[in-house]
Amino acid sequence: MPFTPFHMGAALLVKPAAQKHLSLITFGVAQIAMDIEPFIGMLRNSEVLHGPTHTVLGAMVIGAFVALLSPSICRPILRRYNQEVKTYKLGWLSEPLEPTRLAIWSGALFGTLSHIILDSFMHGDIQPFAPFSDANPLFNVISHDGVYQLCVVLGAAGLMAWLLTKWLRRHAY
Repeated sequence: MPFTPFHMGAALLVKPAAQKHLSLITFGVAQIAMDIEPFIGMLRNSEVLHGPTHTVLGAMVIGAFVALLSPSICRPILRRYNQEVKTYKLGWLSEPLEPTRLAIWSGALFGTLSHIILDSFMHGDIQPFAPFSDANPLFNVISHDGVYQLCVVLGAAGLMAWLLTKWLRRHAY
């Protein structure tokens, strides 16, 4: 299914340790950008849904585009998010309005490259190392449902760790 939110579990697990060095919004935008090709393939009833964008090289190109576009997407979302958490007297959950370049680039590239890894477990049409190799050494190492379950567990653990980290640092806000 294109545009799955399950991939966010990987970012949620890393965010508490990375803090301001990883943009979750950019990571999410990268997930959506990666699934445009399979979505178009589904609309066209293509036999291969995961082509050039689902290679390491393709993911790096998409990551670069996402990194360039992301700051203009992040600002209004973060502004609104921070207004909401302050309205509900949860200012300790606020995030910086201006993600750093490192946060943007790490969110974009971690987003696209982790997407390739997670999808490689589930989809036999992915050739992550093309054009250098047609092999997909990760296919079926973890089952389709197992990948989703892993992402949910990672996401839940990451969300709890993020909330705990924010709670412990709440007096700094």
